[in-house]
Amino acid sequence: MIKPFIALCLLVLLTGCASQQHQQHRHYHPAKGDGTGYKELALSETHYRVQFKLRGQQRAAAERYALRRAAELTLQQGYDWFVVIKKTQRRLEDEPAFPARREAITQRHCGLLGCRSTRYARPDEDPFDEEAYTLVLLEIQMGRGVRPEKNSYDAETTRTII
Repeated sequence: MIKPFIALCLLVLLTGCASQQHQQHRHYHPAKGDGTGYKELALSETHYRVQFKLRGQQRAAAERYALRRAAELTLQQGYDWFVVIKKTQRRLEDEPAFPARREAITQRHCGLLGCRSTRYARPDEDPFDEEAYTLVLLEIQMGRGVRPEKNSYDAETTRTII
């Protein structure tokens, strides 16, 4: 009786881990048009600009994904490491064609002298997150052999840990 229970617990645990892994990387994909995801532009044979755009205010995640793409690109081009020459992070606003309806909560307080109503936005909703994007731009220089110490990343290690 105990073995089936342990097997069931392991199955639930592994399913949860796989689901979390999928959830963490669902944003990592090539950008279509001006949408979310990664893009790159070759400035020279070893010099690239890597962009990652993510919906919401997720600076750390956008930066990790940009570094991951830089590492993959470095390996694809046959290089071992890359140096981040310049990093830019921006918050972009996207004006929707039809603004989203904001749900509000109304509280009514009644006392001896009458009633008053207070109306406020739901606390778990950030009215700016749905229309905001985080954009990270990295300019990188790729190389082989001995890796410089300052602002450099080993491509193989960076690709696998991020």
